[in-house]
Amino acid sequence: MRTFLAVAEAMSFRGAAEKLHIAQPALSRQIAQLEESIGCELFDRSKRRIQLTRAGQYLYQALPKALDLLYDKLELTYKVAMGQHVKLRFGYSSAAMSSFLPGILKTLHETISGCEFSFSENTSDELIGDVIAGRLDAAFILYRPDNPLLQTIPIKADRTGLILPEHHPLARKKIVALKNLREETLILFPRKTNPVMYDEIIFYCKQAGFSPHAIIETAPRSTAIGLVAAGQGIATIADSLKHTCVRGTTYRPLQKPAPMINYSCIVRKDTAGVWLDHLVDYINEHLFDDKV
Repeated sequence: MRTFLAVAEAMSFRGAAEKLHIAQPALSRQIAQLEESIGCELFDRSKRRIQLTRAGQYLYQALPKALDLLYDKLELTYKVAMGQHVKLRFGYSSAAMSSFLPGILKTLHETISGCEFSFSENTSDELIGDVIAGRLDAAFILYRPDNPLLQTIPIKADRTGLILPEHHPLARKKIVALKNLREETLILFPRKTNPVMYDEIIFYCKQAGFSPHAIIETAPRSTAIGLVAAGQGIATIADSLKHTCVRGTTYRPLQKPAPMINYSCIVRKDTAGVWLDHLVDYINEHLFDDKV
């Protein structure tokens, strides 16, 4: 292709051969091989001075940009091999993105030259399946699965609190015990989105001596908060997300013992790379859960 460009610029096989410092027969063979591979003639050789055919004119105009793109991709290929560039496919729960995940992304972007991301928001169980199937490089979920195909990296747990209607009697308390919710309607996420955490909340209610009076299952979190503001019940929420309360609602922590949100990062056990080393280092330094 470089030989073709040289001939097209010089409009002379001899002149192009001299410029490229190769023998003219070798140059002619390269052009013939290129024309054979494409399936058409690029030069009109019927006249004393060669000319580009219509196909040759098109290739002459298109080829420089194509070669620049090819060189860029080859350089990028080398950087990938050297761990200098990587495109990461991350999955996450909304709670992870609203709390610790932005810090991880910022660190990886600053640490790894040319780091790019694509994202997928989903339920914890769906994200686990996507990581196992290789559709995601890593996922940040709300519990710690025990799966032989996965490496689970614990992230510091978050306590669970309550979003109450602003003028609810329990809003007068600084901290609320689960037993105080005996007669309340709980607004929870659908169980299928995170059955482990859902069942843990119900378990702690039973430990406090009751089963929920009524449960409303809804998603996303903003809808649950809106229902609280409308006086339809009390919602659970991670302590780190208490800033998402809207007008007409207020946050109160739950008195221990209470359910915890056990965040984790999951990758396939056969996953390796510089990016994973940086990710683990960041979690161990800033998000390590010493209670695991």
